[in-house]
Amino acid sequence: MAPRSEGQSAKTAHVNMMTDTVITNLPAENLRVIMRSLLAAHPNITTTFETETRNYIQDVALPVARTQRSSNPDIAWLQKTQATIRCMLGCGLSSQSIPLMTEVVTLGVRLLLDSDTTKETMLNELASIDGDIVQIMTAVEKTLLAASRTFLMDDERTLVTSLHQSLVDCRTITDEKALEYPYGRALFSTSMLLGLPLPTFDATAELGSLTQGSSESGPMEAKETFEMNGRRLPRVFSGLWQMSSPSWGSAPTSKIIAQFSKHLEAGMSAFDMADHYGDAEIIFGRFRSSYPFKDTTFAATKYCVFNPMKVTRAAVQANVAERCRRLQTDKIDLLQFHWQFKLISQKYNDPQYIEALRFLEEDPRITSLGLCNFDTEHLEAAIAHGVKIYTNQVQFSLIDSRPTVKMGKTCEKNNVKLLTYGTLCGGFLAEKWLGKGQPDLYGATVTPSQRKYYAMIRSWGSWELFQDLLRALKTVASKHNVSISNVATRWVLDFPYVGAVIVGARMGISEHTDENLASLGWALEEEDREAIEGVLKNSRRMAMFEEMGDCGGEYR
Repeated sequence: MAPRSEGQSAKTAHVNMMTDTVITNLPAENLRVIMRSLLAAHPNITTTFETETRNYIQDVALPVARTQRSSNPDIAWLQKTQATIRCMLGCGLSSQSIPLMTEVVTLGVRLLLDSDTTKETMLNELASIDGDIVQIMTAVEKTLLAASRTFLMDDERTLVTSLHQSLVDCRTITDEKALEYPYGRALFSTSMLLGLPLPTFDATAELGSLTQGSSESGPMEAKETFEMNGRRLPRVFSGLWQMSSPSWGSAPTSKIIAQFSKHLEAGMSAFDMADHYGDAEIIFGRFRSSYPFKDTTFAATKYCVFNPMKVTRAAVQANVAERCRRLQTDKIDLLQFHWQFKLISQKYNDPQYIEALRFLEEDPRITSLGLCNFDTEHLEAAIAHGVKIYTNQVQFSLIDSRPTVKMGKTCEKNNVKLLTYGTLCGGFLAEKWLGKGQPDLYGATVTPSQRKYYAMIRSWGSWELFQDLLRALKTVASKHNVSISNVATRWVLDFPYVGAVIVGARMGISEHTDENLASLGWALEEEDREAIEGVLKNSRRMAMFEEMGDCGGEYR
């Protein structure tokens, strides 16, 4: 055995040398592509990757940042340091990144005042920093939850307080110079975490003139609605999950607030968010508290249990209180409960989820109770235990039609409405992909959603079959003078147990309100459905149900 062991060692050394040659000579962007591929194919190496990243940051990146900071920091230093902070956030060094971010905050406003910098360009850069601070605060909050704490330790509080004070100082400076304050989201997030009074802003300036066209009774109702617990709601919800990561970009608070208002003016009054979608709850609560027709808005948020916990009434009530605090309300329109353990073998086996649902149903602060990513069996179990469930949020699209197998029948029988996500498959169900080759799955321009839904498409069928589907959808779209995305949305909406489709909104970054509204007010004709079914019947849709399980199976 000894000779084989020695031979193996030599072989390994030789391979490592050649591998190092590849790493040395690959362009950085291509190396990123391969790293993403490795981590996707071998998730077990993620921990090692994060550990080595932490070592690099602490041994190399941080000392370099401090050295360059002491000389003559400029926008190049700011951007490079921001990249380091994002790496720290991604590998579990969120608290350790706060001192560096505090320096970045101060320098950012100093550069904004510099006559050599373009104000609009600098404000866009600072908007991304604003979003990064939100992510840091969210990560710190998750650390508290993981440790079953509701309070900051002294050292944590000192770090956050220092950052908060820098944000306050920067606001004083921009107010004196009559400049737009670039850190509004960050100031709210740090105030929330520290338990301080929330900062006030000029609501009139933030809402602008967008409410002036409203009647005295408020903005118009959507042209297609459904009823849930006495409320008429639009059949398209605006999803705010893209506020959970800078991967989708960041926008100044003023632009986000303005876009909320525009959605309301168009009748799109319902917004879907969650306890882990960055500051989605906070910024929506801030908007609604200032909006003159706040009763016309509808907030659907979530209580997500990702790790094992001991369910008690106090623990459940504490989470509800946190949702109310972040939303600046004493009533939650719809609270959707997600129960997920990381250990696949556990799945729903812990019956505490029923107890948690009972506590939630009994809480007077919750107007309506829903579920998120529950399969049919456990939706039925909740109903059998007497819990009134109004909605279940699940993935549902032309590509993933698992809800049609079992879930739909249970929903119709018990008057439960589905709120569906993934309906546009991360944007793949659109004209821009018609006639195009397969995407570079790990390229820099591909979003996290597209990486997820491309894998879903490959499970459903080939890229060639997907192109057949896009062509069929385009024919139907041309007939009705709408887009491929509208037809894909309409196909889901036409199922009677679907309440609304949730369409992701990159608030303040891109605007698709008018296109989303075009999905409402009409229905597919029989020949349209037959043309679409002509493609779908050649897919692996039933095999997907068998392989992935019922709705939500991919999360367990």
